[in-house]
Amino acid sequence: MPKVRVSISGLGKDFIRIQASTIQALAEKQVEEIARETEIVIRQKIRERIEREGSTDNLATSFFAVPIVNGWGVGDIDYLNTHAKYWYWQNFGQAQTGRTIPPSTAEFPRNRGSFAGSPPESGGGNQRWGKGKYPIYPKKAIEAKNYIQATINEINQIVSSVVRRITL
Repeated sequence: MPKVRVSISGLGKDFIRIQASTIQALAEKQVEEIARETEIVIRQKIRERIEREGSTDNLATSFFAVPIVNGWGVGDIDYLNTHAKYWYWQNFGQAQTGRTIPPSTAEFPRNRGSFAGSPPESGGGNQRWGKGKYPIYPKKAIEAKNYIQATINEINQIVSSVVRRITL
C-alpha cells in the first residue's frame, strides 16, 4: 500500500487555534438553530393539544429560544411564570408545588375561579378564565398535556436535521 503524506502550509502554529475557533463557531450556530427549531416544535405540540376554541395562543408564544450561559434554551421559566402562569399545570397536570385540584376542602374551596362571557356549561363562545361572573367547580384534576415530553421525543430528529444542514 502506498504511503500518502499531507502537508498543511500557510497556517503555521495557528492551525490548531484556527480549527478550534472554526469548530466553536459552527457548534454555536448549530446549537442556536436547534433551539429555534425546538421552539417551533413545542409551539406546534401546544397548539395540537388545545381543547377549547378561542385560544389566545399565549401559552405557545410564551415559549421561545433564549440564549443561556454556554448555549441556548427554549422556555424561560421566569417569563413563563409571569406571562403564562398556567404553563406548568397544562404540561404536568399539577401545580409546581405538586398540588392537583382536589375535592372541596376547607383549605381548597370548590370554586377555583370563574369565566367571563357566557356560562361555560352553555358551550358557547370563547370564554376566558378570569374574574368573571360564572364560577367553576372542578370535579377532577387537569389532564396533563405533556407538550414538553412530546417535544423532547423529537429532539434527536431536530439535532440530526440541523447538523446535516449546517456544516462548515
